[in-house]
Amino acid sequence: MVPLVSEHMVGCFDYNFIYYEFVGACSKRAIYLFSILIVTVNDNIKFIIIFFLSLGQAMLLIGVFNWWVDPYDIYHPSEYKPNNRVWMSKQLRLAKAYRVRNLRPEGIVMGSSRSQLGIDPDHPGWDNVHPRYNLALPGANLYETYRYFQHSLALNPPKQLLIGIDFIDFNIFSKLSDDFNESYMVVSREGKFQDHYLTNLMVTLLSSSAIKSSQKKMFYRGEGTHFSNGTEFSEEVDSQSIDMRSIMMWSATKFVSRLLMPPPAHRFCLDDETRANSSFQYLRQILETAKESEADVRLFIPPMHVYFLEILKTLEIMEDYEKWQNQLIDLIENVDKKYPNNQNFPLWDFSGYNTVTMDEVPPVEASNRSMDWYLDVGHFKKKLGDRIQDRIFNYKDAGRVVPEDFGMQINSKNINFYQRAQRSKRMRYMLAHQGEIKELDSRVKTVKNKIGKFDCG
Repeated sequence: MVPLVSEHMVGCFDYNFIYYEFVGACSKRAIYLFSILIVTVNDNIKFIIIFFLSLGQAMLLIGVFNWWVDPYDIYHPSEYKPNNRVWMSKQLRLAKAYRVRNLRPEGIVMGSSRSQLGIDPDHPGWDNVHPRYNLALPGANLYETYRYFQHSLALNPPKQLLIGIDFIDFNIFSKLSDDFNESYMVVSREGKFQDHYLTNLMVTLLSSSAIKSSQKKMFYRGEGTHFSNGTEFSEEVDSQSIDMRSIMMWSATKFVSRLLMPPPAHRFCLDDETRANSSFQYLRQILETAKESEADVRLFIPPMHVYFLEILKTLEIMEDYEKWQNQLIDLIENVDKKYPNNQNFPLWDFSGYNTVTMDEVPPVEASNRSMDWYLDVGHFKKKLGDRIQDRIFNYKDAGRVVPEDFGMQINSKNINFYQRAQRSKRMRYMLAHQGEIKELDSRVKTVKNKIGKFDCG
């Protein structure tokens, strides 16, 4: 008990309640002080109530605004017409996860940004499966691809899959993308159904990223960032306003420090001699699950420009690339043998040294000249993606010619011959392009020296 400070009244504070005893003429003064206390408390309560009501109204307005703008194309999904343009801003992984919930596609494309930009699932070579959706994601590693495959499988088992397999995704130091979240999936990693509706509601309606995305969508001057089938739209740029030579050289060097050897490790290793590469395990799980659901799966190694292979040579990891190809073949053929009654899954290689991947980089004196097939070292144009699918699906189009040396189905019977042939082509390419290879080699070595030596053991 604490005495109440007053010489004219007797009173005390109790920590559970307050009571007063008023004596004589001082009782009126005590009542007056008590009234002030009550008024002060009431004012504070009113302020708190008004504050939270205002906050609630503001959040409601923000939520309604984001729901109306729908920056992720979730609440008012556009009608599915493959070539229609839709606007998909940040949180692309969330937006595509919801799009799959709505579409429940029977045919899907999976892979990284190379597949997202270059592979159109509306290609006529596919089987009669509809709808089809490009579920490829920029920077996606094999774990993300596996989780999105589980997501699609739980909603509607796909009947046909086209999967782009990237060498860089098998780096044991590869990290998950910042915007990947397990809550976007309808099933857990163990295959159990999960519901994170409230969490996703907060992200899509009340987060700062949702507000920014809504603002960008409202003031974006284009018609959209993606086609309705999930393929990213690549705007045609006036070749006179862009220095393609600089882009190729710049993208080659940035490819090393950002993708091939990403921070913070800045290393590339297929294994460290102590643990299995988890990317191979996730790919195996995808293929085995597809076998069990009797899906048709086609796999391909994307056609990165030959500068990519020259980078690997400079970094002394070309042997790892050939080793990786052999490991892919072993994995796929082991899965085929495990399910002898199912159709085999082919693996196509469009990389290496061929007519397409040796697309000439503009010389210094004509650096603004456009390239036939490439946007940069790692990304190819949609018209090349169409030719990839022509080859994979054995589709003939009178208006398109696929070079004979572009794309080969590789397996354990022909891989040794194939790799020897590639080494010979590499030597011929180096002799014919000594100047630009010297420049590229110098740029890559500068990055290599900054990174320093490393050991995978």
